[in-house]
Amino acid sequence: MSRSSADLRALAARWLITPTALEALTPQEADSVVGYMRPRLFQAGEVMIQEGDSSASDFMLLVLEGECSVENQFAAGVEDVVVRLMGPGSLIGEMSLLDGAPRSASCVAHTELLAAELHREAFLRLIHEQPAVGVRLLLAIAKRMADHLRDATRKLKLLSTMNRALSDTLATPSAKPDDQASMPEEGDSRPD
Repeated sequence: MSRSSADLRALAARWLITPTALEALTPQEADSVVGYMRPRLFQAGEVMIQEGDSSASDFMLLVLEGECSVENQFAAGVEDVVVRLMGPGSLIGEMSLLDGAPRSASCVAHTELLAAELHREAFLRLIHEQPAVGVRLLLAIAKRMADHLRDATRKLKLLSTMNRALSDTLATPSAKPDDQASMPEEGDSRPD
């Protein structure tokens, strides 16, 4: 993964404006944002982001090369569940970049992974130095988060509908089939 700084910047700018990242940005805005990012290399198996961590919640990552998984722990003592696999063009950690809250999921590199990292300090510097680009970046992140929220709402509605149908099915007493209703039960001594 040895590339020149200019090549990495061009690659990051291209990936930043894809549908899996922040397609609402123009190529020029993406190039400006990438100027505030720095490359970061993760080894296969390395935890990039740890669920619940609040000490390292001041950055987001744009995957440039490689693959990672997004994982959640749903119960103590139970192995993490892979929620999604992500590759080049994927944006990770944008919620914590904005609010500094603990991470909502873990991300683990499956392969050697090259990412462009934007720290909150650089993000705030971008907003101060290039307010128009900063606002466009904020709007793009907000749109992405709204899209994710709408998708989650749609999935919750579907899950609720399925749960209701299952509850209705389980609550309905099952009738015995006709052939079993006429058969004597074990120990029944009816005459022939």
